Amino acid sequence: MPIDLDFIVQDKRSGSSKIIKNTLKLLKKVKEEERVEICKKIVNVHSSMSGLKFIMESLRINPEIDILINKFEEMNSKTSENLEKIVEGKTVTVLSRSHIVERGLTKTKKINILESKPEKEGIDTARWLEEQGKNVEIYYDAFMGYAVKNCDIVVVGADSLLKTGFVNKTGTLPLALTAKHFCREFYVAAPSYKFSDEYPELDKNFEFIPKELVTLFIWEGGAKNLPSL
Repeated sequence: MPIDLDFIVQDKRSGSSKIIKNTLKLLKKVKEEERVEICKKIVNVHSSMSGLKFIMESLRINPEIDILINKFEEMNSKTSENLEKIVEGKTVTVLSRSHIVERGLTKTKKINILESKPEKEGIDTARWLEEQGKNVEIYYDAFMGYAVKNCDIVVVGADSLLKTGFVNKTGTLPLALTAKHFCREFYVAAPSYKFSDEYPELDKNFEFIPKELVTLFIWEGGAKNLPSL
């Protein structure tokens, strides 16, 4: 399917890194003078994703898109690599879909995947990981407690990183609280371009999770206790 503006603004299943990647692909195809305005339209729809705002502000300074694309790809890859070191040989529980997270799970022992209603993005994550030959088990969201109890660690992505915590798909807060209940480490994997000084506008599909529930934030530079990268 061709990637155009309508495709991106209507995408409710992909993680923020995928939407950002598609946005960069689209911006590369359009005229330089149109890029900021197109990016603004995408930001208005996916307002919880701070990386899109980073793109828009970067283009206002320098409209050269290839430099930005290479920078994002490098940050994403390094974040996945750093996550890979933490989860190697372990059973991991995940929620929703983050392309950065799923690419960091290729050396895990097993992945428990919550289906992530209403869009069921977890099904897409499971399909991709199965194609990589991974041991995957899908759970209804209501089975969250069982999935967390029967894992070593919990990992999620993020749409925005803030000084006081992070924003991700609704369901992440109860997952973090469940991890705390069962004394499981809770990691957030997201590159530093998702950091924001502004609290994003949230609808019912996204929620804020306080940093006190996070074991470590994994980013392209390593791991930190705080998201102020």
